[in-house]
Amino acid sequence: IVYVVVMSERGRGRGAGRRSDGRRDGSWTWGLVSKTVATGRGRGRGRTNSSHWGHDTRHVLKSDSALKPRRGASWGKGDGRESRDGKGKGKGKGHKGGREWRPKTVVRVDADAIGRHCEVKGAHGSSIQAMVMTEQGIYTTSQDKTMKRWKPKLSSTGVFELEAELTVPLKESGHSLLFSGGWLFCGLWDGQVQAFAQDGSEAILKGHSKRVTTLAVHQGVLMSGSADKEVRLWQMDPVAKTFNCTHTIEESLPGPISKIHVLGGHLFVGGLYGLAMLDLATLKVSKLLPPTKAVADLLEFQGHIIAAYSEGIIKIFDAEGTLKSEMRQLEAGPILRLAGLESGPRVLCGHQRGQVSTITLPSFEFKTAFQALPGQKTDSLLCAGHDGIFLIGSQDGSLQLWQRVEGGLPPG
Repeated sequence: IVYVVVMSERGRGRGAGRRSDGRRDGSWTWGLVSKTVATGRGRGRGRTNSSHWGHDTRHVLKSDSALKPRRGASWGKGDGRESRDGKGKGKGKGHKGGREWRPKTVVRVDADAIGRHCEVKGAHGSSIQAMVMTEQGIYTTSQDKTMKRWKPKLSSTGVFELEAELTVPLKESGHSLLFSGGWLFCGLWDGQVQAFAQDGSEAILKGHSKRVTTLAVHQGVLMSGSADKEVRLWQMDPVAKTFNCTHTIEESLPGPISKIHVLGGHLFVGGLYGLAMLDLATLKVSKLLPPTKAVADLLEFQGHIIAAYSEGIIKIFDAEGTLKSEMRQLEAGPILRLAGLESGPRVLCGHQRGQVSTITLPSFEFKTAFQALPGQKTDSLLCAGHDGIFLIGSQDGSLQLWQRVEGGLPPG
């Protein structure tokens, strides 16, 4: 079960930029970590029709032994419930007694068997806006105008740390990432998309006038959504290795766009004023789904779209746009990001004040919430697609690696 976009061409290729040791490529993969530190080599999983998440099912570790903490490893203590300075329910964001409100964070969430492996403070100089898994490692992009590649490294205490092995300068601050077909696409603040191929080629896609917030691929066509209220379609010239904009769509779209996702014959488009369904055959909006409220993120699960609205409510629609279920506003408040965790499975909701909520599937019931960050926005979430591993990117540039362990965490 995989919740990542993987390259359509198998094999290793060169990553963009240079490694810190001067070599051009790093062939690190999650599978290589498994071979290096696990006691045995598990068999890979093939395709399956029972996959929960609407994504490819290649490059998956069968065993979660590679990234589980070793004997003697400590996850810390705590019950994982929401924590705030002081007693009671807290008084919200702001200052108390002249001091900034900074809620107490946790490193383990026993209520849902979740523990934190590590935190890299200052991973970026500003907000981590997007993350993506590739065969070469985990890429992050930030408002600090860089993109970085990370790999996990087993520490002496038996938990994993994240090590930066590559930094790529960007033309502007990064706001979205997509890896597909051997290309890594990064949507920028100024409306451009900067693209890097594994063979070392680079391309610039110009067309949008404001930040590119979301990227997707469907049948070999790159799709981009922007704060300029447009969706653009791009096709690559395989000889010149350039991308040409073939269509620009703006009619009836729901304002500045936050997320796009293909399901069935439609492109679901989330924006400031709700959720629209774009017919891919006609490239016309066929439906506008209520409510007309800001959409924060979209997630596919078993042929359905889970839509998170900024105010904190969640709705589930089928492929035809019929409302199937909904959840009232979560206690943790405004939602910024969604991610699908194959362990459980779970929906992870990243919130404005550093909390993460977990929702069980397919029952679609709230499980728990925990304070991952000390009050900063949870600006990005990424699930590795195996072993219950997920990452959290913070508004202040910190990067955290967490894991949900089936059967419960080891004693703290």
